[in-house]
Amino acid sequence: MKKYLFIIMALLSVLSCEAYWERQAMKNYESPFKGNWVATYTGDEEGTFILEVGNSGSIFGTRNTDDYLGGKVLETGALLGLTSPTTGFMIQGNLITKAGNWKIGELSGSWTIEKQ
Repeated sequence: MKKYLFIIMALLSVLSCEAYWERQAMKNYESPFKGNWVATYTGDEEGTFILEVGNSGSIFGTRNTDDYLGGKVLETGALLGLTSPTTGFMIQGNLITKAGNWKIGELSGSWTIEKQ
């Protein structure tokens, strides 16, 4: 019985240590896309939106002056969940290719972006 308890305790301490180092790596992560980006969108509507990518890859953005966007950029450059909660303006695309599509209701189009 003591032998099994020792094995279980050893496994738990190894797993706990591994989880600690994973948390440390996440804490020290810096997105390669960190910074300010300005996009131009065209199609059924035209305009600009600005994205600010944070250290962890989280995104805060604005479209026009009163529409706010929130989401995340993955390490692959793919934008995840970049949508305005007030208007439903949704952006899909990639910061590596610097392009994508947008949609709001029945309106849609494409966009291009540059890092400032």
